[in-house]
Amino acid sequence: MPSRARSGARRTFDDAELGDWIDYLCQNEGPERLAQYRRRAEELAATLLVKPSHLAKVQSMIGIAIGTRPGDKTASTALAARLSGKPIDQLRVRRFELLAEALRSAAPQSNPFDTTDPGRYRYEPFFEAYFSNFIEGTEFDVDEAARIVFDGEIPPDRPRDAHDVIGTHRLADDPEEMIQTGITVEEFLELIRRRNSAIMDHRPDKHPGHFKQIANRAGGTYFVEPDLVEGTLTAGFRLRERLDTGWERGVFIAFVVSEVHPFDDGNGRTARIMLNAELTAAGQHRIIVPTVYREDYLDGLRGMSRRDDPTILIKTMRYAHDFTAAIDFTDYAEAKSQLTDANAFEEPDSSRRLRVPGRRAPSTDAPWRATNFDGYCPLYATGIKYDE
Repeated sequence: MPSRARSGARRTFDDAELGDWIDYLCQNEGPERLAQYRRRAEELAATLLVKPSHLAKVQSMIGIAIGTRPGDKTASTALAARLSGKPIDQLRVRRFELLAEALRSAAPQSNPFDTTDPGRYRYEPFFEAYFSNFIEGTEFDVDEAARIVFDGEIPPDRPRDAHDVIGTHRLADDPEEMIQTGITVEEFLELIRRRNSAIMDHRPDKHPGHFKQIANRAGGTYFVEPDLVEGTLTAGFRLRERLDTGWERGVFIAFVVSEVHPFDDGNGRTARIMLNAELTAAGQHRIIVPTVYREDYLDGLRGMSRRDDPTILIKTMRYAHDFTAAIDFTDYAEAKSQLTDANAFEEPDSSRRLRVPGRRAPSTDAPWRATNFDGYCPLYATGIKYDE
């Protein structure tokens, strides 16, 4: 029944809210249960003095949700997505909206690509691929990884791991590939599939380039259900168009892919390739997530995913962007030396923190407190201690 509020919230849902709720019930309780609700509503309507027009509206919405009224119209975004054949995960889409708004409201972030010295980035794709794989558990010594990529030395006991690094590097090192972001939904979805296929090409058991058919999770986090993947990615693509800069779009799309987790494997690596493609297309430095920074990066994703808090993710990615822009990748040995000095190769549980070359770090003998923060570690910008 429609209602109005003179102040505060209305007593009842409007049409869009009711449609979203019905879609949510369909996702979580199933079409059969929803059809039972409709039959019960029809039984009770006369007793509760519900107008026929109001009952008809509910009948139509439930029919859209369970697929028996495909020609009806709706004000509900969720039901409209279901009508299009691409239902969405409403919880995730609302989370995407929160992140998009936070990125638009945040201070600008810019580290432009130096067009006068393109040679400075010669070995950046290698280190990008190396770290992107290392933080996912594909661990090689950096010099061994360099021999794999540049000399084709495939370890006989780890051929698949080696090809994961090669596939990621091949994408990251392709200048034409890394300016593609997808103008249409179809192009965007194809990019995600193609890039995952390139990374996971030597793991056919993981169905590279094909959206998952079985639900996946990481720890206690359950990702988007298989039948909602395409619709939820589509909703993310449309929200991306509201963002102004390459940095905003990159961080946003990386989170969308990570949060949907559309593939059996390679989701994190695919997300970071999508991130850096947005940055490259906008003429910005890319972002590398070094080994030592893994937990900071994951804490940012978890904060958004579990608490709808975008602050840590934005600060974490801002710091990683500044860090990557400060490294000179002209020469392999020199880049490796700078990364070593920055603690990039350290394990995440070590006492060392990622340093941006040229920035002063807090004293190593001082207790780690929020008051010590001077741009060194993003979590302290939020006042959150590591032991929390």
